[in-house]
Amino acid sequence: MTTEAMFVGPGAKFFEDFREGEEFYTQGRTITPADGLFWAMFTGDMNPMHVDDDFATQYGLFGGKFPPGLMSVAIASGLDERLGLNAGTGLAMLEQTIRYKKPVLFGDTIRVRVTIARLEPHPTKPRGTVYFHYEIIKADGTVAIEGDWVRLVASRKSQAS
Repeated sequence: MTTEAMFVGPGAKFFEDFREGEEFYTQGRTITPADGLFWAMFTGDMNPMHVDDDFATQYGLFGGKFPPGLMSVAIASGLDERLGLNAGTGLAMLEQTIRYKKPVLFGDTIRVRVTIARLEPHPTKPRGTVYFHYEIIKADGTVAIEGDWVRLVASRKSQAS
């Protein structure tokens, strides 16, 4: 076993292991007010729509404070990481897109569907670009947020000794 192979997770996939159209589903996670508080403290995002229930009740769209959309995307990224697909094989995030379709509110449980949209092998280096389409899905089946994660992924060739 090469030194590099010791750092690859048991569920990790190399570039060659992915297939276009392949789908993966994460576990669910309920979004809580504590998540919103941690996000606000960590990022400094103190928008009153997210941290002031009185203000958000009076002026907001959802009857009270609600989580930042980007927080839901960050949590989705963590859920994706828990799949282990890129554990030791993911080399870099090259691009991310986000399209907000429906709100994720406190108390909503989300999970992520990840679909392999496109694969581009590197012409000379032991790696390739994987285009992951993601959908953040609420418990009722509503797609709340969708977008793409474009990642550079190691090839098995890079593990040869």
